[in-house]
Amino acid sequence: MGVLWENPSCPNWAKIFFPKKEFRKVVKPKGGTTMGIIRRQYRTKKKQTVATFYRAEVYVKGFRVSAKTFSTKREAILWHEKEKQKLTSSPTTLNDKMKFKDCVSQFWKDVQGRTLKSTHQSYEYRLENYLSSGPLGEIRMSEIKGFHIVDWVQWLKKQPTAKNKRRKSFVKELGLLQNVLNWYKNFLNEDFNVPVTKKHKQMCVFKPNAPRRPDYFIQPEDARKWIEWLKEHRSNPAYWRLASFMLMTGTRVSEACGLKWDAVDLDQSLIRIIRRVSWDRRTTIPTLEDVTKTQSSARLITLPKRLQSVFYEMKKTAVSDVVFTNQKGGLIRYNAVQSAFNAGFTALGLPWRSTHICRHTFATLALMTTKNLSAVQASLGHSEQRTTQVYAKTVALLNSETGEKTADIIFKNSQLFKRSI
Repeated sequence: MGVLWENPSCPNWAKIFFPKKEFRKVVKPKGGTTMGIIRRQYRTKKKQTVATFYRAEVYVKGFRVSAKTFSTKREAILWHEKEKQKLTSSPTTLNDKMKFKDCVSQFWKDVQGRTLKSTHQSYEYRLENYLSSGPLGEIRMSEIKGFHIVDWVQWLKKQPTAKNKRRKSFVKELGLLQNVLNWYKNFLNEDFNVPVTKKHKQMCVFKPNAPRRPDYFIQPEDARKWIEWLKEHRSNPAYWRLASFMLMTGTRVSEACGLKWDAVDLDQSLIRIIRRVSWDRRTTIPTLEDVTKTQSSARLITLPKRLQSVFYEMKKTAVSDVVFTNQKGGLIRYNAVQSAFNAGFTALGLPWRSTHICRHTFATLALMTTKNLSAVQASLGHSEQRTTQVYAKTVALLNSETGEKTADIIFKNSQLFKRSI
């Protein structure tokens, strides 16, 4: 048995047959907008009805614009009728009146469940401080033009964060704005034109980036001195062990700090990278996540023989299921790792100030040694080879075989460069 609903006075109403347990009243105006009222019942295990409520919902092109729950069917229908009056000629009429800050709010509600928790703080901060509260907040979506984005970029440059020495541009904020506008176009108004151009991206850059030095990796002799300094001057041995592990495996600092003993197979010298640590941007409190940065980051790596004895010793004295811990047996904070690493770099007069230099060093030296780009790519967990080439771009310059083979072709059988004995 079921219930059939039909309203002859409205040509856009659809006849829909539903089971008796779930009763809906659906209207489909032009353009695919759907409105419905759903009756739901909470029942006990003995199928006794405990409570009944009515939920009225409004959908525009498959996306729920608004919804409200009522205790009686009459209240749901009255609210439903008011929402129906708002949809006049087309479903985009409702969205044309939407302000940009409301669009940002709906964008975050829709995207939040599909993003990593480690990126939530970054997104929330940028959406709240740079998008919703900026000059674009009160503008209607249908009225946003290119000159509005120009004014917004000029407003960004006057913010206190623009005076930060490390701040070079607002390109990431512009990219987030473009994501919001693209989301609005795809889900709410397909006739909307995204007004972001290359001009806006160029305007966002207000400080030139210094070119990265061609030898962006730690020299082997400097790496040995750095590890020895950490072992001698830091009371927690986890720092020099962590630095050694990152240099020999190319793992990210978040992956290394999130490594647990259940992912380490000492008998076969294999390690599974399946977790990562995320640090709160405000409190720096670490949180262990059972995910990796990307899908390709989940990988199987080999534990170098030089680290096997170290890992055996660490496992005997382990007080936690995490491999690298602080002195209390908890997760290590990123600022503590960075402070320890930078102290060693400063003491030895090295120019590096980032934990990521270990990953660059592994990529460069591994490619120089093996000449196998695919193997290095798999070890780093990159989905594309061009990303690996960014880490190891100096190899082409340092590869002696390339120059030797080219010289042999040009000056084959020539006595011009023959050594005199």
